[in-house]
Amino acid sequence: MTGDSSKFSKISHKVSGHVTYGDNNRGKILESGKVRSSSVVEIEDVLSVDGLKHNLLSISQLCDKNLKVTFEAHHCLICHASTNELVFVGKRIQNIYMVDFENTSFDSIACLFAKNDEPWIWHKRLAQIHMGHLNKLVSK
Repeated sequence: MTGDSSKFSKISHKVSGHVTYGDNNRGKILESGKVRSSSVVEIEDVLSVDGLKHNLLSISQLCDKNLKVTFEAHHCLICHASTNELVFVGKRIQNIYMVDFENTSFDSIACLFAKNDEPWIWHKRLAQIHMGHLNKLVSK
C-alpha cells in the first residue's frame, strides 16, 4: 500500500473500499496498480490509500508471490523462494524493517547463501556493512 500515487508505473483500475490499520483507523482505497523501482523490481497489486503516510509491504502477499522473507536482528532478506535470488534487503530501524527502493542498486545484488566464505562470516557479524565494502576489506 502507498499514499503516494506518483509511485505507480501503471494504474490498473479504480478500487472502492477501505483498509483497516492496526490501531483500527481506516483509509479509503483509491486505486490499484504496479509500482516499479528499477528495471528489475516491479510490485503488482499495490493499493493507493488516501492519507497513508508510509509505504507498507504485506509479508503474506510477498509469500503468495513465491518470495521468501527471512527476518534477522538487524535486517530482513526478501528472496525468490525457488532460486534464492535476492530481491530486497530491509534494514531494521527500531522495531520496523524498512526497504529503501530509491537507494538500492539491484544490479550489484547477489545471493550470498551459496557459500560460507570469509566475507559472508563478517557480514553475519557486522550486519550493517555492505558486502562490497566487506569484499574490499577482505582483499586488502
